[in-house]
Amino acid sequence: MDGKDRVYVAKGAMSVSVPLHPMYQEYQMVGYQENLNNYKKIITDILNSYKFKLDLNNVYPLIKSKSFKIQKEYICEDLFCDLSVYWVTDFEDVFRFVSTEDMESANIDINTLKIESRNNLNKMTNPLVRLDNSHKIYTLRFDTDYAATLFLSENIQEQIKRKIGNDILFCMPSSMTLLCAKYQKLSYKTYTHILKQLIAIDNDVNKISDKIYRRNKDGKYSIIA
Repeated sequence: MDGKDRVYVAKGAMSVSVPLHPMYQEYQMVGYQENLNNYKKIITDILNSYKFKLDLNNVYPLIKSKSFKIQKEYICEDLFCDLSVYWVTDFEDVFRFVSTEDMESANIDINTLKIESRNNLNKMTNPLVRLDNSHKIYTLRFDTDYAATLFLSENIQEQIKRKIGNDILFCMPSSMTLLCAKYQKLSYKTYTHILKQLIAIDNDVNKISDKIYRRNKDGKYSIIA
């Protein structure tokens, strides 16, 4: 129940909100049992009226913290360190997490989901640019809900290799923020301090992690701050 006196009934990823005031008025007219049966039928009909069909053309990976709390039936795998990857269908204004039920209904296996979602992500382009002229810390030029997840894309990885190198520091404070810098012993403390400040002022509500990561030249990930 919420502050607007509604009860929410969920089935999988679908939910129905039922206003209590008209429900109570009908209860006064027809009694408890008949009113209960009427609303059970209404709710069941609504929940069963929409059968979601997974569209692989509109599915993307989405990086989240391993501490992110969500229903167990949604598809999720460990990524590295304290991060996980989920899969979502993008409806522009909202994401719908992909569930095991969605996969079974569409007869799609996890490998197909991974390949097609990564292909969709690779179609996105976003230049990696320096934050300022004083330090070689890079971020994405254009705002997007996939900023952190674009770290997984081929295009961003190519830009990182070309502009920063193979040994990098990076952080993903939220879904809309990706920050990268070259790992060097001489600049390590300075860059770590700056990244911590940028993490602290990030105001996106879709938080991922307050950690700073390193990926060394051998491709091994670690948390360094």
